[in-house]
Amino acid sequence: MASGLVAVLGLFLLVDAAARGSWDVVWSAVGPVVAVVWVLWLLTVRPVVRLDDDALTVVNPLRTTRIPWAAVADVRLRWQIVVQTAEGNTVTCRGGPSIRGSRPGRRGELSVPHEPEELRTIRRRWHSRRASSPADIAVRREWDRPAVVAGAAAAVLLVVSVVALAT
Repeated sequence: MASGLVAVLGLFLLVDAAARGSWDVVWSAVGPVVAVVWVLWLLTVRPVVRLDDDALTVVNPLRTTRIPWAAVADVRLRWQIVVQTAEGNTVTCRGGPSIRGSRPGRRGELSVPHEPEELRTIRRRWHSRRASSPADIAVRREWDRPAVVAGAAAAVLLVVSVVALAT
């Protein structure tokens, strides 16, 4: 929500400056506005955890990891969902749920941290699909192309803004 508000506000200010004919302001501000919106998008909107019949796909900022169910050794919750692979690697799911505060118990009772429903869903899918998933498929890590391309475009606009400020 907040990242959308920042994007709308930045766009509004750029359009306002363009409508007033202040192109020096537009060219000097477009880079920082786009860079801030890109960082907010990268950290708050882009990360996601996807489940399908064959694998668990983790989209983190700048990296995407596809883990076949047969390659998952453990799924646990630290601050975020963490997947341990059979190869011994650890993948932190930045787009998954995090530890929520525990509800206070009655007087004298211990409070138990709440386990997110999303974690239980991942574990159920893993337990049901690991036997039928092909064991020879490896974990695939790659750069998240849309995020990297958008970041490169933001960097170019940032350079344009610096040049516009210098002239």
